[in-house]
Amino acid sequence: MPCGEGTVALTSMPVEGPRGVSDTAESMLPLLHAAWLRWLRVRRRVYSLLGVGNTEELIRKVVDVGKCMIRNDMLERLREALEKAVPGELVEEARRQLEELAREGVWATSFFSKHYPCELLRYPARGDYLYPSLILYWRGTRVDPNEKPAVAVVGTRRCSPQGRALARSIGRLIAKHRLILVTGLAECIDAEAARGALEEGGTVIGVRPWLNPLSLPRESRRLLPFLGKGLTVTAENPWKPSSGSIDKLYFLRNRIIAGMSKLVIVVEAKPGGGSMHQVELALKRGKPILIYEPPPSTPYHDAYKQYLRKGAKSFKALEEVEKALQHITN
Repeated sequence: MPCGEGTVALTSMPVEGPRGVSDTAESMLPLLHAAWLRWLRVRRRVYSLLGVGNTEELIRKVVDVGKCMIRNDMLERLREALEKAVPGELVEEARRQLEELAREGVWATSFFSKHYPCELLRYPARGDYLYPSLILYWRGTRVDPNEKPAVAVVGTRRCSPQGRALARSIGRLIAKHRLILVTGLAECIDAEAARGALEEGGTVIGVRPWLNPLSLPRESRRLLPFLGKGLTVTAENPWKPSSGSIDKLYFLRNRIIAGMSKLVIVVEAKPGGGSMHQVELALKRGKPILIYEPPPSTPYHDAYKQYLRKGAKSFKALEEVEKALQHITN
């Protein structure tokens, strides 16, 4: 676990349950949840039954990602494939798990739910690795991620006072334009941008590797009073895995931040960090990147030059950020 992060116990909140586009979609959630928890073991069987080669093809076969509309005939075929791939007793266990999560204030949205981020569905995969999650788990404010565009703000965990102030101002600006701020809730840049947006009455989606227990850096734990009041946290894993690489989970969540967002704004980054991963994931998939130009004497200038070479666009003032925000809302 990254340094400075701790486990936070949260109170329960009322849960309405996910809304699908049909009765079939709603009833399939336990089945999909059961499959998702063991996806690496069952996916090949599901692919074979559906005649697809990877998870991206599966998603695009079931959902018209351009229109964000489900194909009900293919949804039924997916249900049949999952029923053959996942034993019934595991589905019943998954149903109990979802009920327990709901009592803890957690709800889930499947990739065929109207409340799953359409922008993330359009995220092109890289082989069968960096595909969109088939389920996202949420707690906090009930937010419709498709109601308005999302903008990601990312940056170093070791930022300067000037970087802190800029990130908070950008967060406020995003809120003023009634856009959704997406961030990883890491120290410094992430936390400052989230604070600015929340103080302005905006909506923030914090993307974490898992939800339970909720592990947050010290600075982001100070934002917990906003949980349910503008702040929501989402993850592709309902629980912290008992095995496997934790660093890999933090890397994988970067694709959700980049994939969910129409624009990625970078404030003070360093080479090789999580911000670099998000920039690369975004650029390779056609996402626009804005990066703040730091003074040459700072430790952030090398990364800035690297990002420019990769295709990011530079900015020096908030007015330039505002123009970019206006562009994605038009």
